[in-house]
Amino acid sequence: MHVVSRLRHSARRMTIFLILLGLLLAASGVLGNHAAASGQQIITYRASAENFPNPERGFYIQRAPIWRNGERIPLTRSDLLRARSQGMSMVRTYYLLEPYRNQPLPQSVIDYLQADCATAREAGVKIVLRFAYNFGIGEPDAPLERVLQHIDQLTPVIRSNVDVIAFMEAGFIGAWGEWHNSTNNLIGASGVNTNTRTITNRLLAALPPERAVAVRTPRYKQQLTGDETPLTAQEAYRNTPKARLGAHNDCLLASRNDWGTYWPSDDESIARQKRFLQQDNLFLPQGGETCNDNEEAQPYIGCANALNELAMMRWSTINSGYHPGVLQRWRDEGCYDDIARRLGYRFRLIDAIIPRSATSGAPFSISVRMTNDGFARPYNPRGLELVLRHTVNGAVTRIPVGSGETRLFLPGPSETKMLTLTVQLPTRLATGDYEVLLNLPDPAPALNTRPEYSIRLANEGVWEPSTGYNRLLATVRVSNGVFLPVIVR
Repeated sequence: MHVVSRLRHSARRMTIFLILLGLLLAASGVLGNHAAASGQQIITYRASAENFPNPERGFYIQRAPIWRNGERIPLTRSDLLRARSQGMSMVRTYYLLEPYRNQPLPQSVIDYLQADCATAREAGVKIVLRFAYNFGIGEPDAPLERVLQHIDQLTPVIRSNVDVIAFMEAGFIGAWGEWHNSTNNLIGASGVNTNTRTITNRLLAALPPERAVAVRTPRYKQQLTGDETPLTAQEAYRNTPKARLGAHNDCLLASRNDWGTYWPSDDESIARQKRFLQQDNLFLPQGGETCNDNEEAQPYIGCANALNELAMMRWSTINSGYHPGVLQRWRDEGCYDDIARRLGYRFRLIDAIIPRSATSGAPFSISVRMTNDGFARPYNPRGLELVLRHTVNGAVTRIPVGSGETRLFLPGPSETKMLTLTVQLPTRLATGDYEVLLNLPDPAPALNTRPEYSIRLANEGVWEPSTGYNRLLATVRVSNGVFLPVIVR
């Protein structure tokens, strides 16, 4: 009797052990068998360490198409393509309007800007646009009425080429268009004044709502909006000054306060302004350049501090040509390539769960785990599509993913997300096997099918340079979902 009892007790313990073992295996991520049983396939992806051009991010080259005394140096396709071959997709353009401080812009200036935008589009790059009336302290800018006239004259050509304008730096005011040392009271000694507000409002009206105007310091933005709180996700991507005024810092790491970028410049105020940018720049562009490598800058320009600052303030783009001393130090200390990869966004696939079969006319859903190794996220509108390509005839079906605001849907800096992408398959989708791909195209009609303007994911073996698609390395078999009705007599 005792033997039977012990056997029953042992059997119960073995049953409990097997149950616990099953739960442990499930909890430890053993998904392959489950996926196979449920008709799913799991794909894992290898990370890429390559630095490659991606839209609206990274180091930029700087050019001055209209230079001193009106000298014309137009953008050239070969120069821009050379930049792309070096991993850069952006050019900051300085248009110095010094000959026109006291007269309207001639049509030749408008035509010249139009030609430069066409060249940028042909080469597959985007422009950070700035206008200024001088290139140094002590030189004059223009009276308010003339500035407004020039903005009005430039508005049509800016709007017709906004597809290749990443964002616009406010410009026009003061030395270098950097909003200080104005000779026409376009900005005051303690910050913005009525003239500054008038110019800013005219610039925001010149650009369509989906484009930002970057201002020189966070305090200028706070003064213009009357709000010292940074953007929230609920406020972002709207047609309000708060949602459209970004940042450019043209003296990154130059000193304790970046040579006047942060003011007041006591420690508490600087920390508060940096926290403001850290949140605000989740949704807006942060660009600029370094400007100093002297003794004042030495405590700040080293790689450890530079990487921390670039990450904290979510930098998207920075000048590849200035300051040469700072850039060389980054190379010497070994962080230049890391900065080049991480400026802006850098989306990377980790793994995906994709059905093996689907039915035309029915919902189709995949799960993709993605991370963002970059400093920032995209600041301009961005499409998101699932692409099915027939493995026999090559027919391509692009299906937008209805995920709301794509920029918020994608992972933020140093964030990993599981994205569930669900689409409705077309009812007339032919039967057969289809490759599954992901496309993040530019929404502008002229750029929507241009590979140079689609986002490339940071994985090995997924990018298609001829299409701009990212291969998910999986196929799905689509069957016909049309059934004949059953007639009951």
